[in-house]
Amino acid sequence: MFDFEKILNLPSPLAPLTDTAFDEKALKVYVKRDDLIHAQISGNKWRKLKYNLLQAKSKGYSKLITFGGAHSNHLYAMAAAGKYLGFETRGIIRGDELNENSSITLQYAHQCGMHLLFVSREAYREKENLLSIYRKDDEYIVPEGGSNALAMAGVAEMYQEITSQLGYAPDYIFCPIGSGGTMAGLINVTDQTRIMGVCVLKNAEYLETEILNLIENKVNLNKKNFRFFHDFHQGGYAKNKPELKSFIEWFQQKHGFDIEHVYSGKMFYAFYELLKTEIRPDSTVVLIHTGGLR
Repeated sequence: MFDFEKILNLPSPLAPLTDTAFDEKALKVYVKRDDLIHAQISGNKWRKLKYNLLQAKSKGYSKLITFGGAHSNHLYAMAAAGKYLGFETRGIIRGDELNENSSITLQYAHQCGMHLLFVSREAYREKENLLSIYRKDDEYIVPEGGSNALAMAGVAEMYQEITSQLGYAPDYIFCPIGSGGTMAGLINVTDQTRIMGVCVLKNAEYLETEILNLIENKVNLNKKNFRFFHDFHQGGYAKNKPELKSFIEWFQQKHGFDIEHVYSGKMFYAFYELLKTEIRPDSTVVLIHTGGLR
């Protein structure tokens, strides 16, 4: 249906991360470099889009509609997917004060041919109502952040890659939480690995319920196998306090690859802060670099 291999780097690399701080606890730490899957359709955004796009194509849709904010990596990735894979795309954008030049994300989406519909932040909360107004019958709906049941299969493939590359299941996986699909997908496929979710939004405890709603096997769910961390949002989505800026500069200089302040920077920062208190000695830890804009 699609020849993904021509444009995507899969499986993404699993790269060791070294630091004397890890040696003190005899930790093996790796970064799952999903940011290297594609320059624009990167990270967990591709993982969550893959089976949504395949279903849209199988049902005969050539047009997609979705939701996002000014800095939405999902919106950015979906606009790119439309450009490279031949879909027409429309995005309903939170913030009627915005325009196509308000952010790098919106500029790029516009350049890819995505049609942008700007609505008030109040109206944006009622997505079903917005779809009843704006969605056309020939448009396939991709949810905000791409997080739905179809996204779970794509995230499962990431976990399968990790275990294949390591040769065993890691003790911990850290991932950022935006809409919750990546964490839910990881919880779905393992009871051997503890999933550590770092929320990048402020006052987002509601996401715990949304993640649990996406989990398939609720009967045998072991809640000791995952944790939510709500103290690393830096003031809210896309916010960036001085301590995070300093950390990102230090991290990039030390480890030699880029991270950004919206998702991956907060997750790596949280890992370093939680290293002494939350990680058992002699463990293997995988940090999911979900891509994103700098």
